[in-house]
Amino acid sequence: MDLHFIRPELLWLLPVIIPLLLLAWRKQVQGGDWAKAIDPNLLPHLITTEGGGSSRLRQLWWLTLPLLIIGASGPSLERAELPVFEKSDALVIVLDLSRSMWATDTQPSRIRRARQKVMDILDARTEGVTGMVVFAGDAHVVTPLTDDTRTIENLLSALAPDIMPLQGSNATEAISLAAGLLETSGLTNGSVLLITDGLPKFETSRVEGLLASVGADLGILVMGTDTGAPIPLPDGGFLRDDNDQIVIPAVDRQEIQRIATTLGAQRTDVSVDNSDIQSLLSGAQSSITSDDSLERKTDTWIDLGYWLAIAAALLMLPLFRRGALSALLVAVLMTDATPSQANTLQNFWSTADQKGAKALAEGDAARAAALFEAPDWRGTAHYEAGDFRSSSAEFGKLETADALYNRGNALALSGEFQGAIDSYDKSLEAEPDRQDAIDNRELVKSLLEQQQQEQQGNDQDSNSDQSDQEGESQDSESDSSQQEQDSSESQEGSSDPSDQQPSDQESQPGADGEMSEDMNPSELEQATEEQLARFNEALEEQQALEQWLRRVPDDPGGLLRRKFRYQTIQRLRNGEEPDEDVRW
Repeated sequence: MDLHFIRPELLWLLPVIIPLLLLAWRKQVQGGDWAKAIDPNLLPHLITTEGGGSSRLRQLWWLTLPLLIIGASGPSLERAELPVFEKSDALVIVLDLSRSMWATDTQPSRIRRARQKVMDILDARTEGVTGMVVFAGDAHVVTPLTDDTRTIENLLSALAPDIMPLQGSNATEAISLAAGLLETSGLTNGSVLLITDGLPKFETSRVEGLLASVGADLGILVMGTDTGAPIPLPDGGFLRDDNDQIVIPAVDRQEIQRIATTLGAQRTDVSVDNSDIQSLLSGAQSSITSDDSLERKTDTWIDLGYWLAIAAALLMLPLFRRGALSALLVAVLMTDATPSQANTLQNFWSTADQKGAKALAEGDAARAAALFEAPDWRGTAHYEAGDFRSSSAEFGKLETADALYNRGNALALSGEFQGAIDSYDKSLEAEPDRQDAIDNRELVKSLLEQQQQEQQGNDQDSNSDQSDQEGESQDSESDSSQQEQDSSESQEGSSDPSDQQPSDQESQPGADGEMSEDMNPSELEQATEEQLARFNEALEEQQALEQWLRRVPDDPGGLLRRKFRYQTIQRLRNGEEPDEDVRW
C-alpha cells in the first residue's frame, strides 16, 4: 500500500507556508508587539488572557493551513476501478447523395446544407454511438456505429453525389443497411435519421418491417423547396433529361408526409437554426441499463484528502465567532472570477508540455517550440514551424523508431540527404517492417543519386568550358594578327590618301554594328546563368520533396469512391439489378 498524491504540485506550498506559520506562532506566544514596549515583569498583569486550555486550543489553528494543503494535494493509498456510464442510444444518419442534392434552392446547395446539419447533429450528440449510411442508386456504409464522431466529421467534406457509382434515389436499401448496423450493435434504443429531398419508389411496407425488427424510430429531415432549382453539373451547365429539357427537381412534401404518417415517423423541414435538429433528436428516448450501457471502465486513485479537511475543521472550532460564517458567504458571493483569471489559473496548473500542446493546436508552432520540454514534442513544433535543422537536432536526442524516422524527414527537408538515409536506416533497424520509412528512404536515395549525377555533369561542363576558353583565346589571338596583316596590306596598296579616308569612315560604323549584333555573352554571364538554372532546379526538387513529405496520403473522396465502386460491382455480379428509371 503506497502513499500517492493525486495533485503533488500543491505540496510546494508547504516550504513557503511553514516558516511563516512558525514565525507567527512564536510572535503570538511572546505576546505580540506589546512585548517590545512593556517590561516582561509587567506584561502578564497588563494583558488579559483566557484560560490556559482555551488559549492553547486557539494556538492550534495554525496547523489547519498545512493540513488543508496536504488534503488538497490528494493523498491516496489505493486505486479503484470505476465503471464509466454513457448513454448508449444509437443513431444512424442516412444521407441522400442523389444528383438532385446539387440543387441550389436551399442555399448554398442542398448537399452543403445537409452536411452542415450533420455537423450540428454530431456536435449535439455528446454521448451515444453514431453511424452513417449514404445512398443514390445504391446504398453504402460510410462508418459503422462509433462514439468517435471525429471520424464522421473528417469524411463529411468528401460526401458528394459525384462519388456515387450509380445514380438514383434508393432510400429503401439505405434504411436496410441502417437497420443492419443497429441489429449488429445489439442496442435496444436506436433511431434512424433520413436526410433527403425525395423518396421515389420508396417501399414503405419493407421499411416498416425493418424498423420494427430492431425497434428503431425514424426521423425525416427534408431538404429543398416546392419550386426546386436546376441541377448544376461539375463541368458547367445544368442537368437535362432525354428531351433536352433542364431538370428542376421539386420536393414532393405530400408524398414524404404520407410515408412519414404510415411509418409513424417524425418529419420536419430544414431550418436556418437548430430547431429542426432539436425536434428530430428529442423523439429518441435514451436510457442507461446494464444491457445497453457501453462497456467502459477506468481506474482512479481514491482521494482521502477529506479526512484532513475534517481535522482542519475541528481545529478551527475554537475560532468560531457569531456572524463569521455569514461574512464568509458574502465574500464568496462577491467574488467574480473573470475568464482571464480562470485562464491564468488554468495556465498556472498546466505543465510546460501542456502549454506547448495548446499553442501547437492553436497554430503557433514557434511559441510551442519554446514551451515544450520533451524533445519529441519540441522537434514536432520546430518541424511545423519550418525550422528543419532544429527539428532534426531535437529528434536526434531520442533513439526510438519514430524519432529516427522524423529526424530523417527533417534532414531530408533541410537538404541533408545522406544524413536522412542514415536516420531512416536506424529507424528500420528498430522496426524493419515500417513501410513509410522504407518509402521515404528510397525517395531520398534517388534524390541523392540525382544530385550526385548533376554534380558530376557540372564538373565535366566546367572542364569543357575551360578547354573552350583556351581555344577561344587562341582563335582570338590568330584573328587579331590576321587583322593587323590585312590593315597593313590595305595601307600599302592605297595610293591616294583622300580616297582612303572616306572608305575608313564608311567601313568603321559597319564593323562596329556587326560586333554589337554578333557579340556573345561573357563567360561570367554564362556561368551566372548556369548557376541560376542549377539553383532553380535544386529549388524545384526541394519544393517537390517538401510537398511529398508533407502530403496527406489519405484521400477520403477517392477512397470512398473506390470502395463504393467495388461494392457496387460485387452486388451486380451477385445478380442485383439497379433501378435505372430514377436518375436524380
